[in-house]
Amino acid sequence: MSDIRMTTLACTVLVCVMLLVLHALMARFWLARNLQASPQKATAVMSLALNIPLSAAIVTSGLRLQVPSGELLLALVYGVLAFNSVAYAYFHFFNLSETGRRIRMLLQLLEGEQIVVNDKPPSYSVEAMISQRLVRLLQMGQIVESGGRYRIESRFLLATAKMFRFVGQLTTGRS
Repeated sequence: MSDIRMTTLACTVLVCVMLLVLHALMARFWLARNLQASPQKATAVMSLALNIPLSAAIVTSGLRLQVPSGELLLALVYGVLAFNSVAYAYFHFFNLSETGRRIRMLLQLLEGEQIVVNDKPPSYSVEAMISQRLVRLLQMGQIVESGGRYRIESRFLLATAKMFRFVGQLTTGRS
């Protein structure tokens, strides 16, 4: 049993390193040439896709070591959970500066408010910041433009925004 544990740990660490290397290569080569692509979406898809080689490596190793199916299933669940936890944290570390503003903009669009940015850094214009975030939301398929107006297309980030708003209200007592 300890062999499958070490193998699972090694496979998981290796795929985590692959995530970093592949993300760096993707950012420098593919995203640099495909300016309309969403870096966030590409990173999320790549993270999900890396579950395939991780799962294959763990299952192959388990079969080679003749591990009982119950232990192999636990090893697979551990590897997938551990990797996806690291990938999730990495994604948010990579995406940290953009997420808060997009969530705020989605909530403002949902509530029919005018999109404004307070406390802007002096080196950025409000128009440039809003335009950049709207382009990213469009690239991610979260909003669509129709007749000069934006509307929400996908509910995924909106559900996340509502969850963050709820947690914020719960923890700070402010809406």
